[in-house]
Parts: sequence; C-alpha cells; structure tokens
Amino acid sequence: MKDENFEYDIQKRARAGSSAVFRVVVAAYIIYLGWTVLRGVLNGTSPVPVWVAWLVAIVFTAGAGAFLFYTWKKYLRDREDARIVPHQEQLSEEDSSEDSES
Repeated sequence: MKDENFEYDIQKRARAGSSAVFRVVVAAYIIYLGWTVLRGVLNGTSPVPVWVAWLVAIVFTAGAGAFLFYTWKKYLRDREDARIVPHQEQLSEEDSSEDSES
C-alpha cells in the first residue's frame, strides 16, 4: 500500500519521522565510536589490545544494528498510529442512526 492512499495526522507523522532521524544519527555515532577505537589500535596510537578493539567495534556495530532495527519497527508503528481512519465519523453516525430507527 502506498502512503498517498491514506490521510495522516501531520503532527504525529512529523514526530515519528524526526524521532527516527534522531535515532539513526545516534546509531551512526555508536558505529563511529566503535570504528574510532579500532582505528586507534590499527594506527598504533592506542594502548588497548587489538582483540579488545575488535571486540568493542563488533559489539558497538551489533548494538547499532539492533538499535536501527528497533528504529525501523518503531517508525512503522508510529506511522501506523498517525494514520487517520477514513469514514470513522460516518461509521459512528450510521450506528447511532440505526439505534434510533429501532
């Protein structure tokens, strides 16, 4: 389904998008931190053992990947919550008119 077929609450959808962008920036920074530790060891400017640097880089990258997966799922859920159900008011009016006719 395409987004053009639905109406969205503008504020909720904007909040979902900006939150997702912020989370992606945080994940990128976590990856950058892991790479910085590894790069320092590979350049010989860090006293950390090589295996520790690799471990830190792998753990940080895996953590950022998990955080990105969470971000994607959260974005989809927030976008779905921002969707305005079409004819919601008409359905409630039809229910009340059926009750008054009986």
